[in-house]
Amino acid sequence: MSARSEMRERADLLSELRQIVQAMKNVAFAELQRVTRALPALDEARESVLRALDSVRQDPAPAQPQPVVAPGTLWLAIGADRGFCGAFNARLAAAIEKLRCDDPQARVLIASRRLAELVDGTTPQIASIAGCSSIEDAYPALEGWLAAIDRAAADAREVRLLHVGEEGIAIRRLLPALEAPRDAHGARQTRTEIGKPLHYLPLPDLRSALVRQAVRLLVQTGLYRSLEQENRARLVQMQRAQDHLDELGRKLRRRYAVVRQAEITNELELLMTSIG
Repeated sequence: MSARSEMRERADLLSELRQIVQAMKNVAFAELQRVTRALPALDEARESVLRALDSVRQDPAPAQPQPVVAPGTLWLAIGADRGFCGAFNARLAAAIEKLRCDDPQARVLIASRRLAELVDGTTPQIASIAGCSSIEDAYPALEGWLAAIDRAAADAREVRLLHVGEEGIAIRRLLPALEAPRDAHGARQTRTEIGKPLHYLPLPDLRSALVRQAVRLLVQTGLYRSLEQENRARLVQMQRAQDHLDELGRKLRRRYAVVRQAEITNELELLMTSIG
Protein backbone atom coordinates (compact mmCIF):
# COMPACT_ATOMS: atom_id res chain seq x y z
CA MET A 1 0.00 0.00 0.00
CA SER A 2 1.39 3.42 -0.99
CA ALA A 3 2.02 6.19 1.53
CA ARG A 4 -0.78 8.24 -0.03
CA SER A 5 -3.24 5.37 0.36
CA GLU A 6 -2.33 4.96 4.01
CA MET A 7 -2.79 8.68 4.63
CA ARG A 8 -6.16 8.66 2.88
CA GLU A 9 -7.28 5.85 5.19
CA ARG A 10 -6.08 7.81 8.20
CA ALA A 11 -7.93 10.89 6.93
CA ASP A 12 -11.13 8.84 6.62
CA LEU A 13 -10.65 7.57 10.19
CA LEU A 14 -10.10 11.09 11.51
CA SER A 15 -13.27 12.21 9.75
CA GLU A 16 -15.27 9.42 11.42
CA LEU A 17 -13.81 10.29 14.81
CA ARG A 18 -14.72 13.95 14.34
CA GLN A 19 -18.30 12.96 13.57
CA ILE A 20 -18.45 10.78 16.69
CA VAL A 21 -17.04 13.55 18.88
CA GLN A 22 -19.48 16.07 17.41
CA ALA A 23 -22.38 13.70 18.10
CA MET A 24 -21.22 13.31 21.72
CA LYS A 25 -20.98 17.10 22.03
CA ASN A 26 -24.53 17.45 20.73
CA VAL A 27 -25.84 14.90 23.25
CA ALA A 28 -24.02 16.60 26.15
CA PHE A 29 -25.26 20.03 25.07
CA ALA A 30 -28.86 18.83 24.76
CA GLU A 31 -28.68 17.22 28.23
CA LEU A 32 -27.19 20.40 29.68
CA GLN A 33 -30.01 22.46 28.18
CA ARG A 34 -32.67 20.17 29.65
CA VAL A 35 -31.11 20.31 33.11
CA THR A 36 -30.62 24.09 32.97
CA ARG A 37 -34.27 24.63 32.04
CA ALA A 38 -35.50 22.31 34.81
CA LEU A 39 -33.40 23.72 37.66
CA PRO A 40 -35.27 27.03 38.34
CA ALA A 41 -38.61 25.25 38.84
CA LEU A 42 -36.93 22.58 40.96
CA ASP A 43 -35.23 25.21 43.14
CA GLU A 44 -38.54 27.00 43.64
CA ALA A 45 -40.32 23.77 44.58
CA ARG A 46 -37.57 22.82 47.05
CA GLU A 47 -37.60 26.17 48.79
CA SER A 48 -41.41 26.16 49.00
CA VAL A 49 -41.40 22.77 50.70
CA LEU A 50 -38.64 23.83 53.09
CA ARG A 51 -40.59 26.97 54.01
CA ALA A 52 -43.72 24.91 54.62
CA LEU A 53 -41.74 22.48 56.74
CA ASP A 54 -40.26 25.29 58.81
CA SER A 55 -43.72 26.74 59.44
CA VAL A 56 -45.03 23.51 61.01
CA ARG A 57 -41.86 22.44 62.77
CA GLN A 58 -42.10 22.00 66.51
CA ASP A 59 -39.96 24.36 68.54
CA PRO A 60 -36.88 22.29 69.38
CA ALA A 61 -35.15 22.21 72.72
CA PRO A 62 -31.93 24.22 72.96
CA ALA A 63 -29.44 22.37 70.81
CA GLN A 64 -26.17 21.19 72.23
CA PRO A 65 -23.01 21.96 70.25
CA GLN A 66 -22.58 19.33 67.55
CA PRO A 67 -19.62 18.52 65.33
CA VAL A 68 -19.81 19.73 61.76
CA VAL A 69 -20.34 16.13 60.66
CA ALA A 70 -21.58 13.59 63.21
CA PRO A 71 -19.67 10.29 63.51
CA GLY A 72 -21.34 7.42 61.70
CA THR A 73 -22.89 9.65 59.06
CA LEU A 74 -24.54 8.01 56.05
CA TRP A 75 -23.52 9.64 52.78
CA LEU A 76 -25.13 9.52 49.35
CA ALA A 77 -22.45 10.31 46.76
CA ILE A 78 -23.69 11.14 43.25
CA GLY A 79 -21.11 10.48 40.56
CA ALA A 80 -21.02 10.36 36.77
CA ASP A 81 -22.21 7.15 35.15
CA ARG A 82 -20.88 8.12 31.71
CA GLY A 83 -17.28 8.74 30.74
CA PHE A 84 -15.40 11.54 28.96
CA CYS A 85 -15.92 14.12 31.71
CA GLY A 86 -12.34 14.59 32.87
CA ALA A 87 -11.56 14.37 36.58
CA PHE A 88 -15.23 14.63 37.60
CA ASN A 89 -15.34 11.26 39.40
CA ALA A 90 -11.74 11.47 40.57
CA ARG A 91 -12.54 14.60 42.61
CA LEU A 92 -15.47 12.83 44.23
CA ALA A 93 -13.37 9.75 44.97
CA ALA A 94 -10.79 11.95 46.72
CA ALA A 95 -13.55 13.61 48.76
CA ILE A 96 -14.94 10.21 49.77
CA GLU A 97 -11.52 8.99 50.89
CA LYS A 98 -11.08 12.16 52.95
CA LEU A 99 -14.43 11.86 54.70
CA ARG A 100 -13.67 8.20 55.47
CA CYS A 101 -10.35 9.24 57.01
CA ASP A 102 -12.13 11.91 59.07
CA ASP A 103 -14.87 9.48 60.13
CA PRO A 104 -13.94 5.77 59.96
CA GLN A 105 -17.54 4.93 60.92
CA ALA A 106 -18.98 6.72 57.89
CA ARG A 107 -21.01 4.70 55.41
CA VAL A 108 -21.26 5.70 51.77
CA LEU A 109 -23.85 4.89 49.15
CA ILE A 110 -22.15 5.50 45.79
CA ALA A 111 -24.66 6.27 43.05
CA SER A 112 -22.38 5.59 40.08
CA ARG A 113 -20.71 2.45 38.81
CA ARG A 114 -17.76 4.42 37.46
CA LEU A 115 -17.24 6.29 40.73
CA ALA A 116 -17.49 3.05 42.72
CA GLU A 117 -14.62 1.64 40.66
CA LEU A 118 -12.39 4.47 41.91
CA VAL A 119 -13.19 3.90 45.60
CA ASP A 120 -11.92 1.06 47.75
CA GLY A 121 -15.08 -1.01 48.08
CA THR A 122 -13.61 -3.91 50.06
CA THR A 123 -15.28 -2.63 53.24
CA PRO A 124 -18.98 -3.19 53.99
CA GLN A 125 -19.26 0.53 54.75
CA ILE A 126 -19.16 1.22 51.00
CA ALA A 127 -22.14 0.21 48.85
CA SER A 128 -22.65 0.81 45.14
CA ILE A 129 -26.15 1.57 43.86
CA ALA A 130 -27.45 2.32 40.36
CA GLY A 131 -26.44 5.72 39.03
CA CYS A 132 -28.21 8.15 36.72
CA SER A 133 -26.76 9.30 33.40
CA SER A 134 -29.63 11.46 32.12
CA ILE A 135 -32.47 13.62 33.36
CA GLU A 136 -34.82 11.18 31.62
CA ASP A 137 -33.73 8.47 34.09
CA ALA A 138 -34.07 10.72 37.15
CA TYR A 139 -37.38 9.38 38.48
CA PRO A 140 -36.44 5.68 38.79
CA ALA A 141 -32.98 6.65 40.02
CA LEU A 142 -34.41 8.85 42.79
CA GLU A 143 -36.83 6.12 43.85
CA GLY A 144 -33.94 3.68 44.16
CA TRP A 145 -31.74 6.14 46.05
CA LEU A 146 -34.44 7.04 48.56
CA ALA A 147 -35.20 3.37 49.13
CA ALA A 148 -31.49 2.71 49.72
CA ILE A 149 -31.35 5.60 52.21
CA ASP A 150 -34.40 4.22 54.04
CA ARG A 151 -32.73 0.82 54.38
CA ALA A 152 -29.36 2.18 55.50
CA ALA A 153 -30.36 5.16 57.64
CA ALA A 154 -31.94 3.27 60.56
CA ASP A 155 -28.83 3.47 62.74
CA ALA A 156 -27.16 6.50 61.13
CA ARG A 157 -26.63 9.67 63.19
CA GLU A 158 -27.41 11.77 60.13
CA VAL A 159 -27.63 11.56 56.34
CA ARG A 160 -25.70 13.84 54.01
CA LEU A 161 -25.50 14.36 50.26
CA LEU A 162 -22.19 14.62 48.36
CA HIS A 163 -21.96 15.73 44.74
CA VAL A 164 -20.16 18.08 42.37
CA GLY A 165 -21.67 21.56 42.21
CA GLU A 166 -20.86 24.86 40.58
CA GLU A 167 -18.36 25.78 43.30
CA GLY A 168 -16.74 22.32 43.51
CA ILE A 169 -17.59 19.53 45.93
CA ALA A 170 -21.01 20.24 47.47
CA ILE A 171 -22.25 18.80 50.79
CA ARG A 172 -25.83 19.09 52.06
CA ARG A 173 -27.39 17.64 55.19
CA LEU A 174 -30.58 15.70 54.47
CA LEU A 175 -31.54 14.22 57.84
CA PRO A 176 -32.34 14.58 60.70
CA ALA A 177 -32.57 18.39 60.40
CA LEU A 178 -33.24 20.29 57.18
CA GLU A 179 -32.02 23.84 56.75
CA ALA A 180 -34.72 26.49 56.44
CA PRO A 181 -34.59 28.79 53.39
CA ARG A 182 -32.89 32.15 53.70
CA ASP A 183 -33.97 35.48 52.30
CA ALA A 184 -32.05 37.60 49.80
CA HIS A 185 -29.83 38.97 52.60
CA GLY A 186 -28.95 35.52 53.94
CA ALA A 187 -31.16 35.70 57.03
CA ARG A 188 -33.27 32.71 58.01
CA GLN A 189 -36.96 33.25 57.33
CA THR A 190 -39.23 32.94 60.37
CA ARG A 191 -42.69 31.50 60.76
CA THR A 192 -44.28 34.94 60.89
CA GLU A 193 -42.66 35.82 57.58
CA ILE A 194 -43.79 32.59 55.97
CA GLY A 195 -47.31 32.13 57.28
CA LYS A 196 -48.99 28.84 58.11
CA PRO A 197 -49.94 26.56 55.21
CA LEU A 198 -53.52 25.40 54.73
CA HIS A 199 -53.76 21.66 55.34
CA TYR A 200 -56.12 18.97 56.55
CA LEU A 201 -53.64 16.53 58.00
CA PRO A 202 -52.55 16.07 61.63
CA LEU A 203 -49.34 18.01 62.15
CA PRO A 204 -47.16 14.91 62.75
CA ASP A 205 -48.37 13.37 59.47
CA LEU A 206 -47.89 16.65 57.64
CA ARG A 207 -44.38 17.11 59.03
CA SER A 208 -43.44 13.58 58.05
CA ALA A 209 -44.77 14.07 54.50
CA LEU A 210 -42.99 17.40 54.13
CA VAL A 211 -39.69 15.95 55.37
CA ARG A 212 -40.00 13.12 52.86
CA GLN A 213 -40.74 15.52 50.02
CA ALA A 214 -37.98 17.91 51.09
CA VAL A 215 -35.40 15.12 51.15
CA ARG A 216 -36.52 13.98 47.71
CA LEU A 217 -36.25 17.50 46.28
CA LEU A 218 -32.85 18.05 47.89
CA VAL A 219 -31.53 14.82 46.38
CA GLN A 220 -33.10 15.67 43.02
CA THR A 221 -31.48 19.10 43.12
CA GLY A 222 -28.13 17.49 43.89
CA LEU A 223 -28.61 15.11 40.95
CA TYR A 224 -29.48 17.91 38.54
CA ARG A 225 -26.56 20.07 39.70
CA SER A 226 -24.31 17.05 39.28
CA LEU A 227 -25.62 16.37 35.76
CA GLU A 228 -25.16 20.05 34.92
CA GLN A 229 -21.49 20.08 35.92
CA GLU A 230 -20.88 16.62 34.44
CA ASN A 231 -22.10 17.70 31.02
CA ARG A 232 -20.19 20.97 31.20
CA ALA A 233 -17.04 18.95 31.89
CA ARG A 234 -17.92 16.58 29.03
CA LEU A 235 -18.32 19.49 26.61
CA VAL A 236 -14.87 20.75 27.58
CA GLN A 237 -13.35 17.30 27.03
CA MET A 238 -15.11 16.87 23.69
CA GLN A 239 -13.91 20.29 22.53
CA ARG A 240 -10.34 19.34 23.44
CA ALA A 241 -10.72 16.08 21.54
CA GLN A 242 -12.12 17.94 18.54
CA ASP A 243 -9.26 20.45 18.61
CA HIS A 244 -6.77 17.58 18.78
CA LEU A 245 -8.39 15.82 15.82
CA ASP A 246 -8.35 19.06 13.84
CA GLU A 247 -4.63 19.47 14.55
CA LEU A 248 -3.97 15.86 13.47
CA GLY A 249 -5.94 16.54 10.30
CA ARG A 250 -3.84 19.61 9.52
CA LYS A 251 -0.59 17.68 10.06
CA LEU A 252 -1.85 14.84 7.88
CA ARG A 253 -2.75 17.23 5.07
CA ARG A 254 0.72 18.78 5.23
CA ARG A 255 2.33 15.34 5.10
CA TYR A 256 0.09 14.34 2.22
CA ALA A 257 1.13 17.46 0.29
CA VAL A 258 4.82 16.70 0.92
CA VAL A 259 4.45 13.08 -0.20
CA ARG A 260 2.47 14.10 -3.29
CA GLN A 261 5.07 16.72 -4.18
CA ALA A 262 7.85 14.14 -3.80
CA GLU A 263 5.98 11.72 -6.08
CA ILE A 264 5.50 14.42 -8.71
CA THR A 265 9.19 15.30 -8.51
CA ASN A 266 10.19 11.64 -8.95
CA GLU A 267 7.83 11.25 -11.92
CA LEU A 268 9.31 14.35 -13.59
CA GLU A 269 12.86 13.10 -12.99
CA LEU A 270 11.99 9.72 -14.51
CA LEU A 271 10.38 11.44 -17.48
CA MET A 272 13.42 13.67 -18.05
CA THR A 273 15.75 10.67 -17.72
CA SER A 274 13.80 8.68 -20.30
CA ILE A 275 13.80 11.63 -22.73
CA GLY A 276 17.51 12.17 -22.31
